[in-house]
Amino acid sequence: MISAKEELKFFKKKEIIECETIPYDLYEPLLQMENKLSNIDTTNKKTYLFVNSFAGELEEKQNEINDLKRELRNKENQEMRLAKKIANVLDQIDYLQRYVIETKNEPLIQNIEQSKKVIKKELRETNFEQIPDIGELFDPESHDCITAVESSDFNKNEIIDVIKKGYKYNGKVVRIASVIAVK
Repeated sequence: MISAKEELKFFKKKEIIECETIPYDLYEPLLQMENKLSNIDTTNKKTYLFVNSFAGELEEKQNEINDLKRELRNKENQEMRLAKKIANVLDQIDYLQRYVIETKNEPLIQNIEQSKKVIKKELRETNFEQIPDIGELFDPESHDCITAVESSDFNKNEIIDVIKKGYKYNGKVVRIASVIAVK
């Protein structure tokens, strides 16, 4: 192993050249560089302020979007509650119609049937519709089979009677139809 003193002998000595004149030719480039750095610093501050302002606006807009989504969900829930109430009103009209049929009051029967046609037409125009039932095939998304019967007169899974009508509003099931279907 060699000592540090011996190792220093291998290096050549360098001379320091002293400049008698001040290097004024570097002054201008250094001043320009200092100005550019100052401009970059100013630009960075402006960018930082812009980004912070933009982030604040973005957060505000996101909050507005969340508020609108919440409001939309509330409106949809209100609509579904209204649709369920309409289904209950239609049930009452059906009960009334059955009673009138039992009384055999023809003018009243015709009046109720005509009123039901108008009501159904108006409701269809608002995307409220009855779920197809008798003669249709059982669909577990739209029907609840209360009883399954055996019959050679009908197709397998065909609905042959309705216990309680089902309804859809805007394509969503408001109430599943309770039905009797063939095994």
